[in-house]
Amino acid sequence: MKTRPKIRPQKSVWDRVLEVIAIAALAYGVVLVLQAWSTLPTTIPTHFDAAGNADGFGRKGMIWLLPAISVVMVPAILFLRRFPWLSNVPIEITVENAAYQYALIVRLLSLLACTVSLLFTVLVYDTISIAGGGNSLLGWWFMPIFLIGVIAPILWYFYAAFKGR
Repeated sequence: MKTRPKIRPQKSVWDRVLEVIAIAALAYGVVLVLQAWSTLPTTIPTHFDAAGNADGFGRKGMIWLLPAISVVMVPAILFLRRFPWLSNVPIEITVENAAYQYALIVRLLSLLACTVSLLFTVLVYDTISIAGGGNSLLGWWFMPIFLIGVIAPILWYFYAAFKGR
């Protein structure tokens, strides 16, 4: 295996905006749980079907699972942006294309961190709403939108990466 150039591309304004959104959504999810903790019932919804209906229930402490996963995943994804040469990509990275390809990898990771953070925050909000007797915000549309939010950046990356070989 060839050694890839180890350069760090400059983060664009767009990358920084996505980072701020990801971190803000992560923090908001934690704040939501802290604010709702005293009013949550002892049993809360822990799983939802494809239509957004609660179909699994667990102890109140399970509400911390989503923010905990988010607190690990989002900073990890944002940290990995610092080392784009470690990414496994379908394009040969050369000295000539490294800056462009690495900038794409950084953008992809920024988009995915933002998507994951927003997903977990929406799920926390919905769980708290349902546990408190409110209605679910999630419906049949949630899963397609989430999948598009994850798959679209990956497809964009492949298009842009192959275009800029």
